[in-house]
Amino acid sequence: MPETATLSPGQLALQRFWSTLSVRLATWALVAVVLVAIYAPFLASEVALVWVDGGGLRLPLIADLFNRGSYERAHDLLFSLLALLLPVLLLGWWLLRRRWTAGRRLTVGAALLVGLWLAAMWLPIGAGWRTLWDYRPASPCTSTAVASARPADLAFALFAPVPHRVSATYPGVNLAAPGAVNPATKARFWIGADVSGRDVMATMLFGARISLTIGLVATGLSLLIGVIIGAVSGYVGGVVDLLLQRLVEIMMCFPTFILVLTVVAMTSRSIFIIMLVLGLTGWAGTARLVRGEFLAQTVRDYVVAAEALGMTRWRIMFRHILPNTMAPLIITGTFGIAGAVLTESGLAFIGLGDPTSPSWGLLLNEGRENINYAWLIYAPGLAVFVLVTCLNLIGNGLRDAFDPKSER
Repeated sequence: MPETATLSPGQLALQRFWSTLSVRLATWALVAVVLVAIYAPFLASEVALVWVDGGGLRLPLIADLFNRGSYERAHDLLFSLLALLLPVLLLGWWLLRRRWTAGRRLTVGAALLVGLWLAAMWLPIGAGWRTLWDYRPASPCTSTAVASARPADLAFALFAPVPHRVSATYPGVNLAAPGAVNPATKARFWIGADVSGRDVMATMLFGARISLTIGLVATGLSLLIGVIIGAVSGYVGGVVDLLLQRLVEIMMCFPTFILVLTVVAMTSRSIFIIMLVLGLTGWAGTARLVRGEFLAQTVRDYVVAAEALGMTRWRIMFRHILPNTMAPLIITGTFGIAGAVLTESGLAFIGLGDPTSPSWGLLLNEGRENINYAWLIYAPGLAVFVLVTCLNLIGNGLRDAFDPKSER
């Protein structure tokens, strides 16, 4: 551990952040939720992880990750790519730690992931299917196939701990109790089944993807809008500042949840619409925060020197001033993700969520309508509580760590 005198202010802040036990526990719990979201198909799927028969050894689940029939959402394809690339990205992060800065490694890794994601969706790769996402495995190798008609030459088949597809509805198991056996696959429902006969455990695992995706995308969009408006307002000033602040005040007059509720009720209940509405309605607080930070930074010597050198306003704002305001933005983003998760769960709980997506809020809504089936209430309720609590603890820890007046 380096001496305190040799540490940068950022390293000292992170050291204070990590010294709190509750923050460490919350961070590890959040990492566990993220890993569950990334590797959900390896934990809940009808397709075999490993299949050995007369044709040799196969890994059907790896191929099924790019099967649009199994995972039709664009964010599922992104998570599938991340599941395969994560070990490579972590190895590259470690090997390049002395050559590239953390920001550069993060930027290159994100660009690589997004580039492959877009290529998998849009780049034609063969005559049999239009893109990689349109791949259809020749043999499904599912648990249903094994249970119904076991191939004579099948030597070995390894399945996920939850051998049920998240979107599959199994007949005769509606509202099955925890531990009930599925007659179609001979596997158990570890946390029971919902009203439609879907595995609750599988929905819980894939529901982490929905919550994290909505939280990250909605918060990222609101931060982007808030940073641009707040930066222009704080740096340019004058009439521009006056007009932009009136716009911010108008947005802050409307309760965010009521505004989101109205827009979603009038348009569509798809996940994309929910993310878009949350992002477009939640930027006012960020704009006020960024404006205050820019007002404080504009009079600093490095800004005056940059202006004297003839740099453009956009370069000064986003290349020089913005990096010095990242600490409060990171804290705001952490709380924003928690708020977006709660908002999506609340919308789904009252019946305005996306009915085609596995969501913790939808399970809570089914539990509200079937109050005697406790597993539909406690499992998703505990998941939402844990995720939001972890994000809030991390946000509080970051706020205390980056506050120079905090006492330790």
